[in-house]
Amino acid sequence: MLIVDRVPSPGSNQALGLPKETEGFLADDFQVGTAKEDWVIDHIRLWAVPDPMATSPRGLGDLFKKISLYGGIAPELPVAGQEGAPVCDCHNLPPIETAALEPDSNSTDNRDVKVSSIQLQSGLEVWQIDFENLKWSVPGGESIQFGVLAEPYPAYAWHDLASPSPAGRHLRVFSSAGKLQAEFHGNSAARMNIQVWGHLLARISIRPAGQKLRVVLLRQSYLEASQVDTGSLRFGPGNESPDSVRAEDVDQNGKSELVAYFRIADSGVAAKSINACLTGKRLDGAPFEGCDLMPH
Repeated sequence: MLIVDRVPSPGSNQALGLPKETEGFLADDFQVGTAKEDWVIDHIRLWAVPDPMATSPRGLGDLFKKISLYGGIAPELPVAGQEGAPVCDCHNLPPIETAALEPDSNSTDNRDVKVSSIQLQSGLEVWQIDFENLKWSVPGGESIQFGVLAEPYPAYAWHDLASPSPAGRHLRVFSSAGKLQAEFHGNSAARMNIQVWGHLLARISIRPAGQKLRVVLLRQSYLEASQVDTGSLRFGPGNESPDSVRAEDVDQNGKSELVAYFRIADSGVAAKSINACLTGKRLDGAPFEGCDLMPH
C-alpha cells in the first residue's frame, strides 16, 4: 500500500544537491502511522535530476558508479540559541540498500534497485529510482530520515528532485558515514519527492487443524480483532480467503484474538514450506502482514 505520496507534480522542478566536493549526502524525512505502531517499509521511489554539468548522459551510470539508500530515525536538531547534546554514532543513518551502476546505462547489479529514465509532465528529464523488497522496520509516528549517497565520477554531483514546500527543519546534511553534520539551508524551502509503500507488522501463530490450518492473529495494541476487516484476510502463496473467522479468547485472559481457518489444499503452501504469511487490512485501510513457521 502507498503510505507516503510526495509524487512529482508540475511544480517539481527544483534540484536539491550538495557541492561535488562534499563527501556526504542530503536527507529529508517522512512519517508513517502513529505512535506504538510497527511498520515495514517495502518499497521506496525517489527521483534524481541530471547534473547541470553533464552533457547528454545516456544513463545514470554515466555519472555515478554506485548509489546507496541510507535511512533511520531522524536525530534531533539542536534548539536555536541552546547548546545541543553531541550526536552519538547510535543515531547514524545506516545504508539500507546499495547498487553498483553499469556505465552507459541505467542497469544495476542489484535486482532490487531499478533505475529508469522518465519525462515529467513539465518536460523535465529525470531518473526514477526504485528500491524494492527493503523489509525495513520503522516505528510509527517517528520522523524517518532518508537520503541517497552517490559515488560519482569526477566533476559530477547528485541532485534530488524536489517540490516547493513551506519552511521547516526537514533537510539535513549527513557525512558519507551517515553522521549528522548540519541543517541544510537552500535558496528556497523544498521537500524531496518520494513515494513509500509499506505495511503494519502483524504477529501470527499457525497450527494444524485436520485438513485446515488454524491461523491466529495475535492481539497487538494497534491490531485488535475488532479493528480487522475480515473480508480482506488472505493466506499463503495462493492468497486463500478464510474458510471461517471468529474472535476467540485464545489465552483465556479475557482478551479476544482473531482466529481464521484456511484449507491447506487451496493455500498454495507447499508440503516442505518453512513459513507462510497472512495479509489483510484494518478497517481504516491500513495493510498488515504477519508470518510464522509452518508446523511439520
